[in-house]
Amino acid sequence: MKKTKRTHWDRNTESVDDYLKAIYSLGGDERRWVGGSELASRLRVAPASVTNMMQKLSGEPKSLVDYKRGSGVRLSSAGRRRALEIVRHHRLIETFLFEVLNYPIKELHDEAERLEHFISESFEERVAAKLGNPTTDPHGHCIPALDGSMPPSHGVTCRCGL
Repeated sequence: MKKTKRTHWDRNTESVDDYLKAIYSLGGDERRWVGGSELASRLRVAPASVTNMMQKLSGEPKSLVDYKRGSGVRLSSAGRRRALEIVRHHRLIETFLFEVLNYPIKELHDEAERLEHFISESFEERVAAKLGNPTTDPHGHCIPALDGSMPPSHGVTCRCGL
């Protein structure tokens, strides 16, 4: 069997989503530069793994991140859109598990972490509609709208910064 050289990598993976979500979480709405060691600590990976992933993500034609060696990384517009989509999935799933399936609050995060990458847009829409299009999850974190915007309570009465 002939080996073929892999020339393209898939940027639509759980790992990429986890990096984008972590950068969004650490960088906040102000899109501050996030250091590699800070990101490595959050994701519990080696700093070299962060550097490798940032080089891959920043080298794409429609880059998901802006990466500067020594300065860190921040999300590009495309990366921010994808990160907010994953955050939306996560928080809607937590809300669904809590309100519909009566999961204990302490189990929500881990279960949503497993599911957030795999729901379809149709499922997302149905869950949101079933829940009455909530603006916060059971932890008090804002749920981004479909367009990526945050509800008016964001930064005022929410617990997103905690």
